[in-house]
Amino acid sequence: MKDLFVFTADSDAEAVLRAMLRRHKDLGIREISVDVRRFVGRDSGMVKDGPEIAWELVNKKEYRNLILIWDHHGSGWEQHTPDLACDRIKQRLDSCTWTGRSDAVVAVPEIEEWIWCSRNSVAKHLGLNAAALAERLAQASRKSGTAPDQLMKSDPKELFESVLYSTLRRRPLPDDFTAITTHANVSSWGRSQSFSRLLNTLKRWFPSNQ
Repeated sequence: MKDLFVFTADSDAEAVLRAMLRRHKDLGIREISVDVRRFVGRDSGMVKDGPEIAWELVNKKEYRNLILIWDHHGSGWEQHTPDLACDRIKQRLDSCTWTGRSDAVVAVPEIEEWIWCSRNSVAKHLGLNAAALAERLAQASRKSGTAPDQLMKSDPKELFESVLYSTLRRRPLPDDFTAITTHANVSSWGRSQSFSRLLNTLKRWFPSNQ
């Protein structure tokens, strides 16, 4: 039996979770066996059908635990608080007989918010020093009229796309998320409330002293 099955809402989040869950020592958990799969219904589909699809696809005899992860932005539940959205999904997972073995994590507003918690790893991936990254952030700030730190919280995806395009002249790829996550400072990511929820769940299920 494997330890964990993770449903994500897009390929970027899939890349992030695959890379991060390999770093069990940095996460403070034991090494785990895990499968990560992208849910084709994206964020809105995850909220609409995720628990029920998981009930159909994920064999509880093959996996000890299940996590559903999606972005709050684009989910169709933006009028609800993230905590309420997670609670509702958890209730449905419980009704699908995953009680005590599942969790729901919503990245607020999007999983790129995790990425920006460790901007040094973004700079390293883009081949920029701190000053060059700061200049690109300032450019995005002037264009939007919003301070860089606020953009990282309110529009992290748009900011990441802007900075990456201004540097590499292309849109982000899942490989970008893999590389950044591989070198990210996990403690810094802990400043993200949604990542902290995921981390706390992993530590509860898979303590390092087991």
